[in-house]
Amino acid sequence: MKKTFKLVAFIAMFAFATSLMAQNKFIGTVRYSIEAAGKTQEVSLKIYENNALFKTEAAQVIVKGRKIYSMQDLSQIIGYLKSNDVWDSPYEGDGKILIKNELEQKDIDSLTIPCTEGFYFEYIDGEKEIAGIKAKKARYHSFNDEGVDKGFEVWYTNEIGPEFDLIMLMGLQGLPLEFTVTSDDGSTVSYKAVEIKKEKLNDAEFLLPAGYNELPEDELKAVFTSIQEAVELLEM
Repeated sequence: MKKTFKLVAFIAMFAFATSLMAQNKFIGTVRYSIEAAGKTQEVSLKIYENNALFKTEAAQVIVKGRKIYSMQDLSQIIGYLKSNDVWDSPYEGDGKILIKNELEQKDIDSLTIPCTEGFYFEYIDGEKEIAGIKAKKARYHSFNDEGVDKGFEVWYTNEIGPEFDLIMLMGLQGLPLEFTVTSDDGSTVSYKAVEIKKEKLNDAEFLLPAGYNELPEDELKAVFTSIQEAVELLEM
């Protein structure tokens, strides 16, 4: 069960009620710096009380409390694969897909239980200031197929943002502010909040956009499998 949630990346764990009250009052933007392969880029996460929004050109993720909605626009990549005669799929939609999930209490309860497969969170002592806000310390334990813990340290806050992180570190009881992921080949990707800014936001931005269609889980998996197979054919 834990492996399934890790793959889909739509799970989280509960925050304390006192923290939730503070979180729900914040409206603004958190700006992150991401460093990988010697390059740096910045992304922003918009927060409106207990909602969060992350948006790129091809995807949009909206968190509403314990619910998460991921809008994927695959129209360009599917069109490209079709134009190269490598697309072989019964899917006939326009490529604008809605993926949604809702956090359940049983999933929340499982994520602080130590294990040797899947993942869990360990909350440990430690505080420091990041982007002007007090951050707490945790460790994300994540195990590969050989049972080796490939986890890492994470700094987070439960003073702002949704009660659960459903975007970056699925299951963290707060908003991640700083962490570094190391892959099996030794390369790293580092995330750090560099600015937390209160500002007026239009709550209409957090409404689900029109034109996206939800697919049954088996059809959704088939679409992504078809994309992967088509890309592999292009690389041959």
